[in-house]
Amino acid sequence: MEIIAAGLMVSLTLIVITSRGQGKDTSILWASVLISVSMVLNISPVYVLADAWGGGRNHVDLGANLLLLTGVHFLARAIHRAAQPASKGRKSSYDVWAKAGLVGAAASATILFILIDAPITSTSFMRDYGGQLTAGLYSAGQYIYIGAVMATAGWTCLRFRKAWTTGIYTAAFALVGLGCLSAVLLVIDVLVLDALHVLGMSKALSALSGIYAVVNSATFVFLCTGMALPPAGRKIAAIYETARTSSVLAGLKPVWGQAVAGNTGLTLDLDVVPNRPDRRRRELHRMIVEIQDSLAREPETRDRIGAEGLGKLASASDHLGRLSWRPR
Repeated sequence: MEIIAAGLMVSLTLIVITSRGQGKDTSILWASVLISVSMVLNISPVYVLADAWGGGRNHVDLGANLLLLTGVHFLARAIHRAAQPASKGRKSSYDVWAKAGLVGAAASATILFILIDAPITSTSFMRDYGGQLTAGLYSAGQYIYIGAVMATAGWTCLRFRKAWTTGIYTAAFALVGLGCLSAVLLVIDVLVLDALHVLGMSKALSALSGIYAVVNSATFVFLCTGMALPPAGRKIAAIYETARTSSVLAGLKPVWGQAVAGNTGLTLDLDVVPNRPDRRRRELHRMIVEIQDSLAREPETRDRIGAEGLGKLASASDHLGRLSWRPR
């Protein structure tokens, strides 16, 4: 289970890193990186190795949980900003309360962890030590914060769902909303588990532990898939767009050569086209402009390129008009 969760988060992180453009909000990047590290630390062999370096007293559990809390904070902020693009750059009351809650949850978790008697490394920390009141409060405090921020993020998705009625964002926000709902259900299950463990009601723990496994998996599947869809979709669209533009450019180049033949004042100087991700589009734009300039300055150019060349020019112009010129 831990390996699946970690794999999903690492995959999301790679997608975010490879598709992120300059100037984009870094919330989802921070969220994916922090939660990925937290999930990797929860893989049993990694946990045992890392905890041995830390003295063998389960300090890795605290570290992984603090990373998870911070990552969830950034994840919720990314959901809020994606649902309300106009709010970017403005400080809202939610940001203030979320940061205060994070600081409070992290501080209380650290204090309570110090009070827990957990002298031996355990890959099932709450199962082995969750019967202590301090351990129950340690877990509950963290999950109350997680539940609060994810419930707020889910409500934001619900409120602004009408703003995303087309394209891949519809599916993405639906999945994120389901992930937020699943996260709240997970928190409720964990809080009940903590209470039962502290009260010593071990028989009821087995049934709820099975529910925890299912809901935990569903939460990560929904959230990771939902958050990965937009950047993955943009990356796929960019690859297709670049390939299509290269094809159009290759077909137009002979027409351009015929159009500017003998005109020394017209030349496609590739050195002035910046070597950027949109280089092919800019090159196509420049080529179309030079053909059009040649047609305007020399009427015989129309005869040189012929009807087929004019058709390719019109097709290339239509393709260029459909391209997105947003920075990537």
